[in-house]
Amino acid sequence: MSKKTLLLLTVAFLLIVGVGIFVFRTQPKSSLSNPIVNQPDVIKTQPSETVKIYSDASGFSFSYPDNLSLVKNETTDPSSYADLKLTASGVEGSLNIKITDSKFSTLDDWIKSNYPAALPGAKEVKLGDLKAKEIKVNDKLLVAALDKGVLFTLEIPLQQDFWIKVEEKVLAEFSFAPVSDTTSSGNSDSSPDAVSFEGEEVVQ
Repeated sequence: MSKKTLLLLTVAFLLIVGVGIFVFRTQPKSSLSNPIVNQPDVIKTQPSETVKIYSDASGFSFSYPDNLSLVKNETTDPSSYADLKLTASGVEGSLNIKITDSKFSTLDDWIKSNYPAALPGAKEVKLGDLKAKEIKVNDKLLVAALDKGVLFTLEIPLQQDFWIKVEEKVLAEFSFAPVSDTTSSGNSDSSPDAVSFEGEEVVQ
């Protein structure tokens, strides 16, 4: 191989290497310097527009999206009528519903006793036909109503749009009915000592 040919090959090789280095340096930063992390999917789950109806032998019922699961926690506490939890696959948090006897005559008294700092910021809302109040407690949003010595509470995580939408549905569709008229979609109880709620608000 002549010196001239060798020189041409060397120049060609250097040109190829130079072009490669230039292209490499002018490309956007590689994924090594700015790795693309697989971000957790933004929760795509939304409350379903199709609903189920939960009816309780105690005399209340409500609607909830059918892509949620409802769990009824058993309790031996005689002052407790219901302890329910709604959860959704792939969504953090839950909506908790508790119905218990209360010694308080007004809802404000109950809030003052349990969450005094939250009372000034309490928001008037409705639980079915009942007057209720919504308060912020730590990282929770709590809705409470008091009817004839029976306390109703609904609790969801604060600032989670998914559960806020679910709560709005439950609050709007919450209703009361005589025990004998209560029908079910397969979730009702048949407790012999069920209590009927008339839905007459006593809070002034």
